[in-house]
Amino acid sequence: MRRKIKEQIAYMEFMNREHDFRHSNYEEEMRIYRHIRDGDFRAVEETRQTFRAERQGHLSDEPLTNMKYLFVASMTLVVRFVITGGMNSETAYTASDYYIQQMDRCRSVEEVSSLHEEAIEFFTDYMVQLKKEKIYSKTVMQCMDYVHRHLNSPVRVADIAEAVGKNPDYLSSLFKKETGKTVTGYIMECKLRAAQNMLQDADCSCAEVSAAFAFSSQSYFTKMFRQYTGETPKKFRERYVHSRL
Repeated sequence: MRRKIKEQIAYMEFMNREHDFRHSNYEEEMRIYRHIRDGDFRAVEETRQTFRAERQGHLSDEPLTNMKYLFVASMTLVVRFVITGGMNSETAYTASDYYIQQMDRCRSVEEVSSLHEEAIEFFTDYMVQLKKEKIYSKTVMQCMDYVHRHLNSPVRVADIAEAVGKNPDYLSSLFKKETGKTVTGYIMECKLRAAQNMLQDADCSCAEVSAAFAFSSQSYFTKMFRQYTGETPKKFRERYVHSRL
């Protein structure tokens, strides 16, 4: 029986190669789920690019059913990741149930894809809010939101102050008072935490990670990364890759 199953799987792999089909890269998928867990809104855009049947697999001959199966599989993984990130398990499972129930009412592949994107955005935003469990003022929360949404750009205190309509000196003082951190320190922490996730993708070089988060140079990125983690980006990646072997 097992031999017959193995033969069928081997045949399916052969047909996939014949039709030039490959599933999404494991690291690509895990990166997205880590982004969700960490409240990184890049998860939404990356999901938009990867949640397509031609990348995810053939689970049913009927396209809509196929997408619904993929939706359920995705929600299962999302729940596991957000729980490890600190989301209450009952809330996580209930939210997943809600979106799966909504998905069951979808009547087209496009509706399922759109709902999946909405679900990813919900869980990602929830994790962002979870990181603000302390009672912060509206201004500080707006500041944090701005930082999380602009990790891939140079972020200056003056830019944030203009976005939230506050004086830069006032904003810096308020942020330090409420969080115990400087605004620039918080920006750097968020960028480096996101960089750690990206470094776990073996297809990205340290130079690409540095550029992705708008560091002024790779050497500066390496210096700050070492201060934050105690090791260079290269050593961090090597340790991560070795732990997966």
